[in-house]
Amino acid sequence: MNLKIITPPTENITLTEVKSHLRITGTEEESLLTSLIKTVRQYCENYTQRALASTVFELNIDRFEDKIVLPMPPVESLTSIKYKNSDGVEATLESSDYIFYNSEPAIIIPAYGKEFPTFEPYPVGAVKIRYTAGYKITSDDKNLILPEPIRQAELLLIGHYYENREATAAGTINELPLGIQSLLYPYRIFWL
Repeated sequence: MNLKIITPPTENITLTEVKSHLRITGTEEESLLTSLIKTVRQYCENYTQRALASTVFELNIDRFEDKIVLPMPPVESLTSIKYKNSDGVEATLESSDYIFYNSEPAIIIPAYGKEFPTFEPYPVGAVKIRYTAGYKITSDDKNLILPEPIRQAELLLIGHYYENREATAAGTINELPLGIQSLLYPYRIFWL
């Protein structure tokens, strides 16, 4: 399985929000804070195995399986499923040929009475599934809004990195600042 980012996310935590949280009024630290926003989001995504901001992904797998699980929930939408035969000829799987069950995890299975194509697959990455996953700042679907505990964990971690700009702090050895792991843990994915 190979997952790559096609369209990078727009951050869910804004610079204004971070400056307010840290009680910063000037503009001198804005490039540092912008970098911390991205770094912390990526850390939290790696820890939870969730896309925290709307991102377009492409999942490459070597062949069709009975059930395809899409990593990095929540999935907003499925764009396309393409596959390549051993000659490198690419085709698009029609949406009537599969069921996209947008649960957690989001899965793709063959439609009733159908099967995924049988073919001699391209040696590597024969199937490419493009989809959008992640949380939004606002949405009609409350399940796609960044949960407040994750937002608070990100703000706490940004504050920690802002105050502690070295790899270690005198007198303490902590993997994560107090409370951050507790806020993120309920959203952590273990089934992939």
